[in-house]
Amino acid sequence: MIIHRLHTALLFAGLMGASLLGAHDAKLHKGTATTGEIVSVTAANAVMKTAKGNVTVTFSKDTKFEMGTQAVDLNHFKKGDKISVFGTKLANGEMSAKEVVMTVTPAKAASPTKGDHKH
Repeated sequence: MIIHRLHTALLFAGLMGASLLGAHDAKLHKGTATTGEIVSVTAANAVMKTAKGNVTVTFSKDTKFEMGTQAVDLNHFKKGDKISVFGTKLANGEMSAKEVVMTVTPAKAASPTKGDHKH
């Protein structure tokens, strides 16, 4: 009986932990994201290159920024970053961003230096 309760508690804790880790995954946000690569970024907006062309994304004081599983500020975003933007598409083609999520890619493995190669 005690072992059964322990297993149940561990299973529950594991499921809760997994759901918290994935909470900032762009796929789990409400709505459909517009994805692309940052072409330029300022304090007020960013230009993002998408499959359909460039889109201007405007920020407000309420815009949330995330990188991986962490909340960050706009200063973490730069040209070339891959992002997903959740917000409202305006009649003029711009987007008013509610959330901007940076796609985090694992660091490239260090390539061997010239002296590391052995036969």
